[in-house]
Amino acid sequence: MTVCDLGAWGAAALLAEYDAHDDAVRVNVRAVERVRAALGEAAAASFIACAVAHERFHREHPGAGEAAAHAAAYAACGEDPRSFEAAVRLRPGTE
Repeated sequence: MTVCDLGAWGAAALLAEYDAHDDAVRVNVRAVERVRAALGEAAAASFIACAVAHERFHREHPGAGEAAAHAAAYAACGEDPRSFEAAVRLRPGTE
């Protein structure tokens, strides 16, 4: 797992990705920074854990949808991935 910059996507955000070529999960450092600024260090760590669990689920179940991946992340982490959405979707400078 790597925390790195996944680029600017305008109003949308790529929070994490599973790269099948490298068999790697990458979590967007911009999203981590937004969660940290809005909710604190513990929430940032939980966000990373949820994002990794979500992407690992996609790796193991490539045809599964987002709802199933969210449910798997919740089961693995004990956090509802949607709890981070407001912080992640903040525009820079509005935190």
